[in-house]
Amino acid sequence: MIQRKKAQNDQTDKRRIKSTKVTIDGIEFASKAEAKYYCYLKRKREEGEIIDIKIQPKFELQPKCERYGRTYLPITYIADFVVTYSDGRKVVIDVKGYSMEDATLKRKMFAFKYPYLQLIWVAQSQKYSQTGWMEYDELQKARRTVKKSKASIAKEKAVSKTLWG
Repeated sequence: MIQRKKAQNDQTDKRRIKSTKVTIDGIEFASKAEAKYYCYLKRKREEGEIIDIKIQPKFELQPKCERYGRTYLPITYIADFVVTYSDGRKVVIDVKGYSMEDATLKRKMFAFKYPYLQLIWVAQSQKYSQTGWMEYDELQKARRTVKKSKASIAKEKAVSKTLWG
């Protein structure tokens, strides 16, 4: 029994995000990527493209409720940034290394509860982006395309090797 629990804890530890906290301008960020994106946003603000940057805003996705004598805490989503652009648009931004299951669910809940706010997940990519940042979904799509083309090339090589020796 004890060994099984230990094995389950080991699996849980592997799923956790292992990131280094970074402090910039007295603000603690959960990861290096988040801190780098903050610096990117600061440059955009200096250039006049961005008016305001809010850091780690909290959104309530489901209020606290009680049912059958049990109280359920509210479900909240803490984004990394809310950016106000010079044209007045407000965009909620979350920096992702990779997506966890609960983040995907909260993203859907956010879309339902706040249809007037755009939520964008961004990821760092020097390979696929000129700015070093791109939307997470686009990055995943680009990586899948490259992976499929590599698999296709490998398959063609295997077939030609079989045919031509």
